[in-house]
Amino acid sequence: MGEHYRLPEKEKLTGFYISDVHFLISKKVRPHAHKELLQLLDQLILRKVRFKNIYLVGDVIENWFFSAANQVKRRKRRLARLFDRLDALATPKSRKYYIIGNHDTVRFSMRLEPSLARFLDRRHWIISERVRKKKLVVLHGHQGQYNRLTWALDIAIVRSLYFLSFAFPALLKKAESFYDRHLNRRDPGTALENLTYYQRLSQVADQGKRIMVSGHTHRALCLPELRVINTGDWVQSRTFVLQSGQRFRLLKALGRKKYQLLADHTF
Repeated sequence: MGEHYRLPEKEKLTGFYISDVHFLISKKVRPHAHKELLQLLDQLILRKVRFKNIYLVGDVIENWFFSAANQVKRRKRRLARLFDRLDALATPKSRKYYIIGNHDTVRFSMRLEPSLARFLDRRHWIISERVRKKKLVVLHGHQGQYNRLTWALDIAIVRSLYFLSFAFPALLKKAESFYDRHLNRRDPGTALENLTYYQRLSQVADQGKRIMVSGHTHRALCLPELRVINTGDWVQSRTFVLQSGQRFRLLKALGRKKYQLLADHTF
């Protein structure tokens, strides 16, 4: 793998998957590739590609560092720029899923902020913690790393550090470093850590023989032996998944109109 990939044209594909966009967050807080994501969506629209299913696999709207409710009110136009494009990739019969990740909400109930939920409902998005079908299960992936108590504590700490950084900007990098060293649940990196993490997540998801698609770790990968695909992120890796039947292609955006095929597997 690693060869350049040409996006399809005038095709109706089974599924489109992205995760960990952290939309509405400032680059001063966290680097991101939102501009490049919008360019990808524009290319798919221009090439008349449509999808039967669109999956936003968690952590799409940032809600840890600040209140998403306030951001939705203040930045509706920017939010619409993203969802206008996503909606344009659907057909009238398509199903659009907004899967809740740990950065999407601060509620123990795992419900979105009401203003964001209403925004999505008006656009006919299905909001859920996971999507389970006969041959597929899709969830964000934090369920393999956090329980609700550790997740809530992390949110409280991150928000405290974030607001302190407004008063003392020099604290931001130190605060992030402190969080990463002492508090962050470290994402799996080695082969053994990946195996342990995805086996745990598989149990939580009740995967069985289904294909499991997740995000959360920000590391795009395809593990055919575990029937697992991770969509990566739009913070650094700029990765996404295209599905045609049982065939899944994991792709990376290199630049405008340039894409790299990272994995291609038919389950």
